[in-house]
Amino acid sequence: MASGVHENRRVGLNVMSSQVVGKSKLIDHFWSDATDPILAVPVMSAEQRSSPSATRVLFGPFDLNVTERSLKKAGEIIPLGARAFDILIALIDKAGEIVSKGELIEKVWPDVTVEEGSLRVHLSALRKALGDGQFGHKYITNVHGRGYCFVSPVRRQAAEDHRDNSFARLSNLPPALGRMIGRDDAVLEIQNGLKTERLVTILGTGGIGKTTVALAVGHAALADFSGAVFFVDISALGDEQQIVGALAAAIGLRAQRVDGKDVLLNYLRSRRALLVLDTCEHLIEKVSDLIDRVFHGAPGVCILATSQEALQLSGERVFCLPPLDCPPEQPGQTAAQVLSYPSARLFVDRITARGSRFSLSDDEAPVVAEICRKLDGIPLAIELAAGRAAIFGVKDTAARLGCRLDLLKFGRRTATPRHQTLRATLDWSYDHLSEIERVVLRRVSIFTGHFTLEASLAVAEEEGIGQADVTEATGRLVDKSLIGSRMESRGISYRLLDTTRAYAFERLIASGEHDTIAARHANFVVALLEANSVDLFDLGASKGVASSIREYLGDVRSALEWSFGVRGSDGIAMRLAAAAAQLFLSMSLLLECRNWMLRAIDRMREDCEPRHQMEIYASLALSLMFAEGNSEKVRDAFNTALTIAERHGDTYQQLRLLSGLSMYFNRLVDVAGSLEVALRGEAVAKKTGNPDDAAIADSMLGQAYYLLGEHHRAQKHLERALYGSASLRRVNASQHLFDLRSRGLFVLARSHWFTGNLDRAVRYAAMAVDEAEHPIALCRALVMTMPIYFWIDDLDQIEKTLSKLEITSETHSLEPYRAIALGLRGRYLIRLSRVPEGIQLLRGSLEELKNRRYEMPVTDFVSELAVSLAKQNARAEAVALVNESIAGQMKGNRVLPVPKLFLAKGLAFAYGDAPEVRSAECCLEKAMDLARQQSALAFELRAGLELARIWIGRDEVQRANDLVAPIYSRFSEGFGAPDLVMARELLGQTGRG
Repeated sequence: MASGVHENRRVGLNVMSSQVVGKSKLIDHFWSDATDPILAVPVMSAEQRSSPSATRVLFGPFDLNVTERSLKKAGEIIPLGARAFDILIALIDKAGEIVSKGELIEKVWPDVTVEEGSLRVHLSALRKALGDGQFGHKYITNVHGRGYCFVSPVRRQAAEDHRDNSFARLSNLPPALGRMIGRDDAVLEIQNGLKTERLVTILGTGGIGKTTVALAVGHAALADFSGAVFFVDISALGDEQQIVGALAAAIGLRAQRVDGKDVLLNYLRSRRALLVLDTCEHLIEKVSDLIDRVFHGAPGVCILATSQEALQLSGERVFCLPPLDCPPEQPGQTAAQVLSYPSARLFVDRITARGSRFSLSDDEAPVVAEICRKLDGIPLAIELAAGRAAIFGVKDTAARLGCRLDLLKFGRRTATPRHQTLRATLDWSYDHLSEIERVVLRRVSIFTGHFTLEASLAVAEEEGIGQADVTEATGRLVDKSLIGSRMESRGISYRLLDTTRAYAFERLIASGEHDTIAARHANFVVALLEANSVDLFDLGASKGVASSIREYLGDVRSALEWSFGVRGSDGIAMRLAAAAAQLFLSMSLLLECRNWMLRAIDRMREDCEPRHQMEIYASLALSLMFAEGNSEKVRDAFNTALTIAERHGDTYQQLRLLSGLSMYFNRLVDVAGSLEVALRGEAVAKKTGNPDDAAIADSMLGQAYYLLGEHHRAQKHLERALYGSASLRRVNASQHLFDLRSRGLFVLARSHWFTGNLDRAVRYAAMAVDEAEHPIALCRALVMTMPIYFWIDDLDQIEKTLSKLEITSETHSLEPYRAIALGLRGRYLIRLSRVPEGIQLLRGSLEELKNRRYEMPVTDFVSELAVSLAKQNARAEAVALVNESIAGQMKGNRVLPVPKLFLAKGLAFAYGDAPEVRSAECCLEKAMDLARQQSALAFELRAGLELARIWIGRDEVQRANDLVAPIYSRFSEGFGAPDLVMARELLGQTGRG
C-alpha cells in the first residue's frame, strides 16, 4: 500500500501526454527563463520611470506602481516610507544583481551625506513591510562585504496592459477553505506556472483537495491579476447555458442572449483575469468547449480548472495533485516522526478542530500512520475519518476502517476507479449512522446548495419522524462533517459537500423515495417563492431577504426540471412556474424566464388556476419584450393574460396588465394603442375607486398624451400621478412592472424639455435615473433622458450616463438597450468631431432597432445621421432618410417627433458645399409651425434660430430679430442652455435683447 502511495507522489505540470514531469524538472521549466530579457534587464531605467507605459512591477504577491509610488498586496496599500520606497526601486532596477551600499546611498540620498546606519534602518523597515523571511518568502539578501541583492523574480508590466481592465464587479473569490496543510509547495508551483502558462488543470481524484488548492492559488494570484480573480463552482450546474451564465455572473456579466458565449467572449477579449473553474468533470466536454473559446479568444485571460479528468485541450498544462505524503510502514515511529507528514498533521488537526483536546501520543502514532496510508493520503477521506476518531477514538476508528478498506483494496487490483476510495469512506460513514440520520442525509441531498433547518424539515419530516427528530439528526450530521454549516446574519444555513451530496442522492434514488422527496422539495420552493415574491422586487425591502431567496436559484431550477418531467405534477409545475417567474425577472434572467413560461404554456390545462395563467403569460410578455424586442408575441401574451383577468373580474390584474401593454405601445410609439390602453386603465380605476389605481391610470394617460404631443395635458396627468398618490412614489415593481414612478419621471422630463422648461427637465431626468434600481428600469431611464443632455450640449453628463447605460445593458445582456447605446455612442462621437465613426455606429444601431421593432429613439438617430451626412455632402441620402422617417411617422399618426424631423431636413438642405437655401427655409418654417402646434417651445426656438441664421446671412437682420424675440420672451427658465444663450446674443447684437 505504501509503495502505491509513493508511486503517486510524482507530480508536475506537463503537456497532455503519458509522461509525468518530475518536480525538479517542473522548477527548471518555470525558472529556466530567468535570464530572459523581460526579467533580467533593469526593471525600470531612468527614462522608463517617467514613461506612463512602464510603471508596474510585479513580484511575489506585490504590485509596485512607480508613477503612483504605491506598493500593494492583494489590492491593499502597503505603507512604506519615501526612503524605503526609493531603496526598493533601486534594488528592483538591478534585480538579481548586487547593489553596493555606496550605490544605494547615492541613489536614495543623492545630495545628502548619510551614514550606513540610515541605510540599515530603512532597509529594515522595507523588509518588515515585505514580510521578508516570513513563511519562506525571501526578497532582499545581504551579500556580506559587497551590498544587497533583490532575489525575488520580478516582471515589468506596461500600464496599458491593465488600463482598461475594469470588471462590472470585484473578485468573487470565496474565502480559503480552512487551514491548508501540506499544499504550500503545490500552491506556489501552480501560481508560478500561471505566469508562463494560460491554462492549468489541477487533476486528481475526488476528495484530493483540488478546490482547496485552487482557492489558495486564486488568493495568492490576486496581486498578479490586479484583483481580477473569479471563481465558478461548476458542480451545481447542469448544462452549457448554466455554465455560461454562472461564469458571466461571476465576472459581473448577465449573459442572457441566445448565444451567451459570444457575449462572454466579447466581454473578456480585451481584459486580463484569472478564471478558477471548479469541479469540471461532470460536464467535461461542455466546459472544455467554453474554455477553448476563451483561451483562444481572450489572450489576457488565464484559466485554472479542477477536474477528475484532463480537458484534452491544446495549450493545457496538467498539474497532477498527489495525495498527501503519508508515514511509511516503519516500526517504532514516534509522534514527532509521524507528524512530520502532512496527512498525519491533517488528521490530528481535524480532530482537535472538533473541540477535542486530542494530543497524538507515541503509542497512537503508528495507528494514525496506518489510517493515513489506508486512506491513500486523500484529504477528504482523512477528514471524514478524523471526524469519526473524534467520537470513537483513534484505535477503534482504525479497526472499523480496516475491514472496509480491505474490500476496496481488492477492487483496485481489478482496475476499480480510484475514486472508489472516497466512496468506501462514505459507505463506511453511512453504515455507522442511525436510521434517522440516514433518512435525513438522503432527503436533504435534494437541495443543490445551502439550505436552512426549515428546508430540512420540509423534506424530511413526516408521520413517525417529527420536527425534533429531524432537528437533532441534522445537528448530529453537522457534528460528523457530513453536513457543513455556516453562520450568517440571518441564522445558520447548511450545505452538503458535493461528493457527500452525490453519494447521498444516489442513496435517495436507491431508496425508492426520490419522487416523494422531489415533490416535497418542489412544494417547499413554491411556498418560499410565493411568500417572498414582494421582497424580490420591493425597493424598500431588505436586500438580505432577497439575497437569501436568490440563493435557492439552483433548487428552483431542479424543482422545475422535476415538476415538468415525466414523473412530475402539472399542478406543481404551473404553480412553480408562476412563482419562479418573479425570481427570474428580478435577477434579469430573461431568457430562462421565457423558456420556462413557454414550457408552462405547452403543459397548461384548462383547469389551471387563472392567477397562475395570468402570471405565466404576463411574465412571458415581459421576458420577450426586454430580451428580444417588441414582437407581436409580446402583445399576444399580454392580451391573453388580460382576457383571463377580465373574464374573472380581477381588476387588480387588469390594471397591472394594462400598464404592461401601455409600456409595450410606448416602446412602439403606437399612439392610438397607447391612448386606448390608458383609457381602459382609467375606466378600471374608476370602478375600483382606489386612489392608487387612479394614480396608475394617470401615469398611463400622461404617457399617452405625451406621444400625442399634448404636453400640457400630459404634464397634468403625470404630476398628479407622482404627487397625488404616496404609494406611486415607491410602488411595488412586481405589481406594476418595474416601477411606474420611474416611467412617469422620465416622460415628464421629456415633456418639459419639449415645452422649454429645461431646468425642470434636467431635474426630473436626474430623479428618474436616481430612483431606477432595477437594471431594466435604469436602462429605460438612461435612454429616455439622455437626449435632453444632447440638446443642452452637456457632454460630461452624456459620457457619464452613456457609460452607465453601456455597462448595465452589457452586464445584463439587455439587447434592445445595447442597440440604443450603440446609437447614442455614435451621436456622442459626432459631437466630438469623430464623424465617420459616429455615422457608422448610428447606421448599425438603426438597423438593429428596426429588426427589434423599437421605435422610440429612432427619430433622434435619423435626425443626427441626416445632418451629419449633409455636412459630408451626402445630401441626397440625408433627405431621403428623413423623408422616409417622416412618412412612417405620419402613417402611424406619430406626430410627436415630426417637428424634429423637419428641423433635421431643413439643416440637411442648409449644410454642405451647395446649400439649397429656399428648401431649407421651407422645412424650418414647417418645423416651427408643427412645434408651435404641440407647444414644443424648445424645438420652435431651435428651428427659429437656424432660420434666423440664414436670414442674417442675407443681411435680413431685423427680420431675424422679429422672428426670435417673441419666441425667446415665452421662456421662463433654462436661460443657461446654449439655444437661449444664442438667442440672447442675437437679440443683443440688434439692440432688442
